[in-house]
Amino acid sequence: MIKQLLSSFTGQIFAVLVGLAIVSACTMDAKSSTSSLSLADTQWTLKILSDTMVTNERPLTIAFDKNRLNGFAGCNRFSANYTGSHDGVFSIGPISATKMACGGSRDQLEQRYLEQLSKVTQYAIILDQLQLLDHNRKTLMTFSATKKTPA
Repeated sequence: MIKQLLSSFTGQIFAVLVGLAIVSACTMDAKSSTSSLSLADTQWTLKILSDTMVTNERPLTIAFDKNRLNGFAGCNRFSANYTGSHDGVFSIGPISATKMACGGSRDQLEQRYLEQLSKVTQYAIILDQLQLLDHNRKTLMTFSATKKTPA
């Protein structure tokens, strides 16, 4: 009976529709594991810099609006123009920062942070984490979502 059903035109249409329903269900499950966060409406806190966990008295941050980014780099505040597309392509303009002197490890951390930030060419948001990557898709920095900013 199944062989006879599949050999008919109606049976073939039915089989195609069942297959599409299965593929659609699988796609919906995959989408549910991705994040609803985006660059422009989330405050991000640095967790990993160059494969090293970051611990600082005051968290290092980054936030994005439509075409500018800003944040705290360990000693100074910084900002720059950026472009980011929905497919993960990212570019950043020259970074400007305040000029407070902090000394020691805070200055070194800030220098590493801003240096790595200037190398970013791609990004990915997976669950509640933002990964900034270089042109070889090597993760330079990993951030956790701190809070959603008001729209």
